[in-house]
Amino acid sequence: MVKEVSRRDFIKYAGGGFAAIVVGSKLDWVLKTPTYAAVQTHTIALEIGDVMKQMVTHNSIHDARCYFWAYKATTPNLPADVPGPIIFATQGDTVNITVTNLLDEPHSLAIPGVWAGTGQIAPNGGVFTGSFVVPATASGAYLYYDNLNEPVNRMMGLHGAFVVMPDFTQAPPGGAGNKWTPYHNPTANVQALFNAFGNPNIFPGLAWGEGDSNPATFAPPFRTYIWLDHQASPNLFAEVGNFTSGADYSASQFIDRFLNSTFDPTNSVNFKGAQYFTIDGQSGHFVHNNPNITPMLRVGEPCIVHILNAGLWMHSMHLHANHFFVTSINGTVHDNPVWVDVFNIYPMDRVDYVLPYMRPPDVPNVRGIGFPDTPLTTVGSAPHPTWPPTEELNTFIPPVGTKAKDAQGNDVSLAVQLSPLCYPMHDHSEPTQTAQGGNYNLGLIAGMNFIGDRNTPGGVTTFPDNPNHVPPNTTRPPAEPHAH
Repeated sequence: MVKEVSRRDFIKYAGGGFAAIVVGSKLDWVLKTPTYAAVQTHTIALEIGDVMKQMVTHNSIHDARCYFWAYKATTPNLPADVPGPIIFATQGDTVNITVTNLLDEPHSLAIPGVWAGTGQIAPNGGVFTGSFVVPATASGAYLYYDNLNEPVNRMMGLHGAFVVMPDFTQAPPGGAGNKWTPYHNPTANVQALFNAFGNPNIFPGLAWGEGDSNPATFAPPFRTYIWLDHQASPNLFAEVGNFTSGADYSASQFIDRFLNSTFDPTNSVNFKGAQYFTIDGQSGHFVHNNPNITPMLRVGEPCIVHILNAGLWMHSMHLHANHFFVTSINGTVHDNPVWVDVFNIYPMDRVDYVLPYMRPPDVPNVRGIGFPDTPLTTVGSAPHPTWPPTEELNTFIPPVGTKAKDAQGNDVSLAVQLSPLCYPMHDHSEPTQTAQGGNYNLGLIAGMNFIGDRNTPGGVTTFPDNPNHVPPNTTRPPAEPHAH
């Protein structure tokens, strides 16, 4: 039976972060990180099945669903979804794994760079049981996916992220004085970059790997995000799911239809190309307002974003607010991490963005734009420091006090805080910005938000703005999360 992945089914998981599996006992920090609703285990059991998933434009009058194949975790028991659950492991860990294939064609699971995989698993209940050791030379994020009939099975939804972390019970590689990086073999310049985080003369605040346990100023230590890119075609995926010849749906035919199908507005059923462009299985509002995908941190809280492209589309992922450092490309740590604001992510690429979380570049300070020094003072009748952005944080459109009645007759505030602190990441491959002909900002988009500053007089500042832009002293029902 095809499972339905609905928004409401996912609320309890989205509220606590994305479904994640933590292998072993060396990654307690993941369990305490709000980004992930993580479950610790030594054994993973997955089922290969199918799901019908509500997409970003789905609502009561517009049925926008897509058929997928999916990896569902049964040990621990997590909801079926696309992509599969994020799996965290430590270098040297032993991973025990069982994979059951419930579909009616052979399938598999492999993690190139970490594990050769299950090999072909027989259909209709075939089971693989085994184990593997995470190599000590593995680090960063990898795709796990079905490598049979490539790229059909992977594109149909059989993919997920496998994140390998250093063994934090040991000393950082490279000798005394070095700070943690995500890599087992950081180059000299990547190590120097991570050593600069937390340095009051370069990037003051916290180093990557350094957290803050104070509930009022909490920050997780190893700030890690996953942006797993994918593209979906409801018409083509339904065609593959209904294929009954007894053979695999041809990879060459799949690629041709997906990449070369012409849109016909008079007969959209014939269109087999990409209609949804997703990050972590979501699009639009359900990404860029989701703190589990879009980093929402303070100045001085650098983070790493592991970007994986499971699809067939090239993305040029451009970030506003900060330039980012590209520190690793397809498993090779960069000799000289480039500092850019856009970088191409090709199909099957694995690219790491490191976000320094310095002040946005339009903030003038004594030493210059972007530096965490004393802000300059504005001119005019009410001079004040240029940071924090007082006018914006005190401006609401419509004004505070503007209300409407909800379905239960309760007053709901419509005031939204005007804030320059929410910066987009959008794709320079423009077709990915819409979904099914929808408005710009319904497609592949994320960003970085600033919720405060660790380098202001008097200590840590947390801006009154928050990720949902709820005005002070008002309440409203939370936005309904979209199925991950």
